[in-house]
Amino acid sequence: MHRFFLVIFLLASARVIWGQSAVKRVKTPENQIQEVKQLDDFYDRFNAERLPNGQKAPDSLKAAVARALYIEKLFNSEDVRWQKNADRAKLTRFLRLVCDDKHPLFLNKFDDQIYCIASCGVEYFGAVTLAEILFHRKVVKEAHQWILQGASDSFIEQFQHKLEQRSIVPNSHETNFLSLSNALHAGVPLRSYTDSTFRFDALSAFIFAVDSKLVKFNECERVTVFLTGIKGWAIKIEDFTRENGNSGWLISDLIETKEEPFNKLMFEHR
Repeated sequence: MHRFFLVIFLLASARVIWGQSAVKRVKTPENQIQEVKQLDDFYDRFNAERLPNGQKAPDSLKAAVARALYIEKLFNSEDVRWQKNADRAKLTRFLRLVCDDKHPLFLNKFDDQIYCIASCGVEYFGAVTLAEILFHRKVVKEAHQWILQGASDSFIEQFQHKLEQRSIVPNSHETNFLSLSNALHAGVPLRSYTDSTFRFDALSAFIFAVDSKLVKFNECERVTVFLTGIKGWAIKIEDFTRENGNSGWLISDLIETKEEPFNKLMFEHR
């Protein structure tokens, strides 16, 4: 009976979203919203496969207007951006895409279209900072594992800044590159002597720093997840801990992409 009334409420309310003037936020009773405790729960609700209490959802919940309102409950309701015209319009575009009557889109919880950034405390020579470590899920013969793909922190970022290019005089080999030795002793960065083809590899630098004990790795403080299974979009998800029902793994941002997201995109929107 509870499931029946929940679906009726969703069908009646979702028309506000689906209309051309869908810019106002639909209020949903708190007792119909429950914490999204695990990422699997997020997938199940996004795909309208299960109700908040874990029971199997009725087929009627997959109807466009009902599912649109159901997915909207997976957004961080305390973020006022979703109430403003620009972001509200983006949200509406997204809902219309994934909840299309003829070609609805769903997330596959078992594919590799998922990334996460772990924000971890580290120490460089006693100075505490936060390192962002990017992982990508790899799937091989139905076995899943997280693969390290990128790293960024305030210490590493300074090596990514462009420097004035310097040159070494042509006959330096005759003096055993004495001018280079003098410049390095004076504090000139070695990368100043590279050309435009040089690309700093932040991940390799971070791995070397950790493995050689130049960096003390403490512990991860939070995790940000990016789902890229909907073409043209990256869904940013964070774990919100609070007392009300709108908590747990919720959508904190929608990122429109023109191509498959790369590491840079994830770090820009972490």
